[in-house]
Amino acid sequence: MILLAVLIVVLAAILEARSLRDGLDSIREDFGPETTLVDPDETFRLTVSVRNAGPRHILFLRLTEALPPEIRPRSEEHVVRTSLGDSQIAVTTWLRPWRSARFDVPVSISRRGYYPLPGLEIARGDFLGLREESRRSRRFRFVTVAPREAEDAGFQDVLGGFLGDISVRRFLHEDPVLTAGYRAYTGREPMKSISWTQSARGLGLMVKKYDFTSEPAVSVLLNADGPRSPEHSERMERCFSLARTVCRVLEERGIGYDFTTNASSAELFSDVADLGAGLGGQHFSAVLERLGRADCRAAYSGERLLERSAASNSGKGRILITPGAEFGDSPALARLRELTGGSVLILRAEEVGGL
Repeated sequence: MILLAVLIVVLAAILEARSLRDGLDSIREDFGPETTLVDPDETFRLTVSVRNAGPRHILFLRLTEALPPEIRPRSEEHVVRTSLGDSQIAVTTWLRPWRSARFDVPVSISRRGYYPLPGLEIARGDFLGLREESRRSRRFRFVTVAPREAEDAGFQDVLGGFLGDISVRRFLHEDPVLTAGYRAYTGREPMKSISWTQSARGLGLMVKKYDFTSEPAVSVLLNADGPRSPEHSERMERCFSLARTVCRVLEERGIGYDFTTNASSAELFSDVADLGAGLGGQHFSAVLERLGRADCRAAYSGERLLERSAASNSGKGRILITPGAEFGDSPALARLRELTGGSVLILRAEEVGGL
């Protein structure tokens, strides 16, 4: 019996020494959301995965990730409530050599915004449960929540009428932006159609050939500049929702659009948040990403926003989304109206019903 006891003690000592020999070096962990862009109250999964990349068994492993208060778990499995009322993902497991484990936790977020996730903490215990070694993952993960759709149907009727007018104008008026090529001047074309730069090349007078089959295109401008007031943040949230709905309608109608805002944005290293002309799922997702990350503060003035749009010298229509009556006597707005032949639609959040 004494020999057996000694043998057991020696075996336990060997296992204890081997259990933490590799420490945390053989552990490969990952965590994060299944998608980085979600809608408010949409259920998505936070995933925690771990792999034993070593030749020895890992007898005890604990993975912990604190959740920001805005993230609400949709299931109690793998979720622990702290004494402060916060939630965290807490998983314990063991792994054989070269094996992996994965754990999914369904969650949702109600408010629009940009949410960085705290790093995952990994702890490994020894064979006898006497010691524990831990570290925090350096991987950076985040999730962006897009704004809700605007619920006021009235402004969509106004938007539909504006887009219809733009489509009709394309066939009633020659648009100098849509030049498909050049041809020789016959004497029947108006003088404004003559391309002086092409004519100067020595080929005689050349006139522009317009592309009347091109789809209409617009610029969407989102202004965050306005008087500081308790209502400003609420109106800006309406602006973000209006911008989402406007871009969604443009997508459904197949109308190409570019997007520019002066709203400051999380994790952007420039005050300029422009998206060039485009159409399709990736373009729309990029707009939603910017709307989700946008702050209610302006990075530069609304007048500069309009001046930058006018500087493009494009005659395509503009859709301006703004909190209130910020551009009553704006010179830049007057220039935009002149440039587009009056094709400027202004959507004011203060005039739109609740969202």
